Amino acid sequence: MMTNTASNPRVALVSGHWAQNIGNAFFNIGGKWILEQMFGEGQVEFIQDQPGYRTFHNQLKGNPAGDVEYLRLLDLDYIVLQGPLLTTGFPHLWENTFKALTERGTKIILLGSAFFKFRDAEFAAARAFLERYKPALISTRDSNSYNILKDWDLGVPLFDGMDSAFFAPKAYSPFKVAGEPYYAFNFDRYPEPTVKLGGVDAQADASFEADGAEWNLYTPQMVSKLAHRSKVQAYLGHLLDRRKLPAELNGRMIVRPEHRSNPHMTYKIYQHPNAVCSDEPWTYFTVYANSALTLADRVHACVATLAYGNPAMLFTPSPRAALFERVGAGDIKKHPVRLDMDHLEQERSGQVEWLRKHI
Repeated sequence: MMTNTASNPRVALVSGHWAQNIGNAFFNIGGKWILEQMFGEGQVEFIQDQPGYRTFHNQLKGNPAGDVEYLRLLDLDYIVLQGPLLTTGFPHLWENTFKALTERGTKIILLGSAFFKFRDAEFAAARAFLERYKPALISTRDSNSYNILKDWDLGVPLFDGMDSAFFAPKAYSPFKVAGEPYYAFNFDRYPEPTVKLGGVDAQADASFEADGAEWNLYTPQMVSKLAHRSKVQAYLGHLLDRRKLPAELNGRMIVRPEHRSNPHMTYKIYQHPNAVCSDEPWTYFTVYANSALTLADRVHACVATLAYGNPAMLFTPSPRAALFERVGAGDIKKHPVRLDMDHLEQERSGQVEWLRKHI
């Protein structure tokens, strides 16, 4: 491990909002491990994210009135931001903080960064802001974001990296479960498909072979339409979904993790059997590390499953799924995929090596 004993830099890794999206914790924890390889243990610590990222808040309004914007008060050598933060709201949430920190000499690192919606307005806002506050370096989490930033020629070191959650197994070793592995079905926003095993059905919304069986998946259309309209209507759709989904399939238990414990909508979280929900990430790492197959509409449910060596399939229209192409899992929306773990380790080592050279 590389330790900078000469200067002992103080590094703040922005983190939080885990309870409203536990996937944030996955890349926060993986990111801390990465940074410790660059700066050494004891030099990197978590600190709060901006409060304006809370659920249902209009980020164009910036942080709430009356918020002290505590990050701007810190005495730091580096501040590190992660995730799909390059949004139209990015400048509104970070202007005061970046201005105060950079005036005192704090350097900005964007690690595992990406765009959110990949739209022109987002590109314009992010580019203007990054030209005003140039990071010390940028490592992206998907090649689409990398290629866009490369064309801008910002004059900062830029790396075609991967999502920091792929490093989570370096930071945490999950528990084993007694008995056979189970399936993990994680559908927070969109409805969980009805699964029927047997021969391929041309009427199914998706069909594939997995775990020794032919799977046919069927999506309840009314609930799906509501979910695609908005998050609020998605919650209504879950309330209206009266299906009795099974506790087992193909001889395995189905475990149903929910990634949002705040707001704690009990009717939704525990609507179907074998639910699990927590405001900490360690339980989720253990759930996905012991999954024989994960089906999910959450990007980071699939990232964690793949990172721990298991197969996963993703169900979401989100452009943020571009991060899977970077690790050779570009077909994850078509059928379950599994990573080449030797290749993943090579990619992780290559990213750490590049970061060490350019910090």
